[in-house]
Amino acid sequence: MALLTTEPCPEAMTSTDNAAQDFDAELAPLLLDAVRLATGMLMNATEAEDAVQEACLSAWHGRSNRRSGSDLRPWFLAIVANKCRDVRRNRWWRVVRFADLPSAERSAPDPLTRLEVIGALTHLTYRVRLAVVLRYYLDLPYDAVGEAMGCSVDAAKALVRRGTASLEAALDLTEV
Repeated sequence: MALLTTEPCPEAMTSTDNAAQDFDAELAPLLLDAVRLATGMLMNATEAEDAVQEACLSAWHGRSNRRSGSDLRPWFLAIVANKCRDVRRNRWWRVVRFADLPSAERSAPDPLTRLEVIGALTHLTYRVRLAVVLRYYLDLPYDAVGEAMGCSVDAAKALVRRGTASLEAALDLTEV
């Protein structure tokens, strides 16, 4: 007879356990967007996954601070963005870096263009890059961009415009 089991005992389940399962269920669909946001901000898939894991833990610990009835997505994406900022502020960010290993599942149609875009994105300021990544990489509407960044819709639009103008100049794009 096995004394340990991985299945929870239904009699031992409490309302806290149910709240935890509800929070996990609500957070799960946002994880792909969170990883995409972190990858866009950090330009490193491994660091992005670590930042998202830390953001999930922070969101779990801070779940009682979330306003009841508010949408989880902008609140959680703001936590992910803050974790990315913390990672970049870490003094080891620029010192210890391992080469990204090539992955067969991540193939870009034009590697040169991809590198040019990544290079142009890295020259944007943090807030401008965050606005551009939220708007175009995650395809969020401006109101969600503003909410995730903690600014107005007009400010979010201005940051996105500033970012796209900088990217157009850096990539030497001309309107057709």
